[in-house]
Amino acid sequence: MANNLEQAPSVHASEGECEKTPNIGEEETSSAINDKRLLRRIDVWICPMMAFSMSLQFLDKSALPAASILGIIEDLGLVGNQYSWANSIFAFGYLSFTFFTGYLMVRLPIAKLLVGTFFIWAVLIGCHAATKNFTGIMVVRFFLGAAEAAAIPGFSLMTGMWYKRKEHPLRHGFWFLGTSLGIMLAGLLSFGVAHIGTDGGSGPWKWLFIALAILTAVWASLMLYFLPDTPGNARFLSAEQKIRAVERVKATNQSVTKSNQFHWGHFLEAVLDIKIWLIFFFLVCVTICNSSLTAFSQIVLVGLGFNVKQANLFTIATGGLHGLFGITASWLCTKYRNIRAPVCIVLCTISLTGSLLVRFGPNLGSKLFGFLIFYAYPCTVSIALSIIASNTAGFTKKSVATSMSVIGYSAGNIVGPFAFLPSERPAYPTGFTTTTCCFGAAILLMSLLIVAVRIENSRRDRKYGTVNAEIREQVANEILEQDLTDGKNTNFRYVY
Repeated sequence: MANNLEQAPSVHASEGECEKTPNIGEEETSSAINDKRLLRRIDVWICPMMAFSMSLQFLDKSALPAASILGIIEDLGLVGNQYSWANSIFAFGYLSFTFFTGYLMVRLPIAKLLVGTFFIWAVLIGCHAATKNFTGIMVVRFFLGAAEAAAIPGFSLMTGMWYKRKEHPLRHGFWFLGTSLGIMLAGLLSFGVAHIGTDGGSGPWKWLFIALAILTAVWASLMLYFLPDTPGNARFLSAEQKIRAVERVKATNQSVTKSNQFHWGHFLEAVLDIKIWLIFFFLVCVTICNSSLTAFSQIVLVGLGFNVKQANLFTIATGGLHGLFGITASWLCTKYRNIRAPVCIVLCTISLTGSLLVRFGPNLGSKLFGFLIFYAYPCTVSIALSIIASNTAGFTKKSVATSMSVIGYSAGNIVGPFAFLPSERPAYPTGFTTTTCCFGAAILLMSLLIVAVRIENSRRDRKYGTVNAEIREQVANEILEQDLTDGKNTNFRYVY
């Protein structure tokens, strides 16, 4: 493909023909217009596919919490912390297969790998309806987590292949916004299923899993045809647009679009990068809050006095607010440079306030308000992943860094549900104290990331000189052919 990109058509014009040739300014204007059209076309096709896939991922993994107030705990005879284990085992499966899926993403076509996992999701989510006891639910939850391990790192890598660095925050935010839709769909679907009575001992929760299995299988079939592995084989782009889609990303990201070679030097650089570790621990803290809230939100709402149907409807409202925070944060991160980490700090501060209100609020109104603003934090996960995507170069290093971030994400999801002790139901004081502390730690970690990035950029400017966009483009192709990491590329500057 590199040779094809380099072989631009040669044009020999006579003096008269030259007079008819547009000037450089007109050519640049035309190129900019074409790039905007290309970007819109990519957005129309790629972002909705990733967003709805994220909706399904959230629906599938959060179906158990939705089923918790539809009778699954009683029907399966879950006692003590078995419900917490049934939620955490998903993350164990996710974590167990993270590095394996990271390796597969280097070796296999990304889209085909993702679609294959979607079909596996469908089968496993359907198997939930057939479970009879704690052992059965543990087995299917573990393998569901394993099957979903490729989704977030896969979509992060695809974002890096299709979009420039400055375009990452909005696109990460958009496809992660699919979780907001997933929250609302989960509430709506659970509300409908709650109206189904038991039939011969079959609880309504089983129909929830069956409906999700069918929906996931249908979507996987559509993705098999429409989701491209790379810009070079996208059905919705012309031959000229495919070439331009690759070139526009190469010149700005300073990272190869796709490489099938695994470089151990890149691996070592990734695991020694302090910036990646700060994101890692940030994700641990945030996802402790995320997993505990996801697992116990419905139970907490019922404990506050809602019935099952009211709790499901309230979930739709929280999904809408989740989306509002996500849209606002993504827009800010795209509009302004080096604001991603500060936005994360603000959002975590809002969620920390919400956690305190749920724990210490003097009345029902204050607790419900705290419960709503608690949902400010989720989009910080996508922002953190966009920082990883923008701050790593070299395909192997980017794959390893993304996998490390997913390990942090999984670790938090494992720990979170156990902070909510069954003996403290429905107030869960220990659980909300834990979430408050985790948000405080997340704020500190993002503050340290800002300091680390500014120090490293200043060091590089002093040693190698400042780098403008023109110089970066001049050396981009040479760097790309060598598949240099950000650590080896002296023209690379980090963002926060």
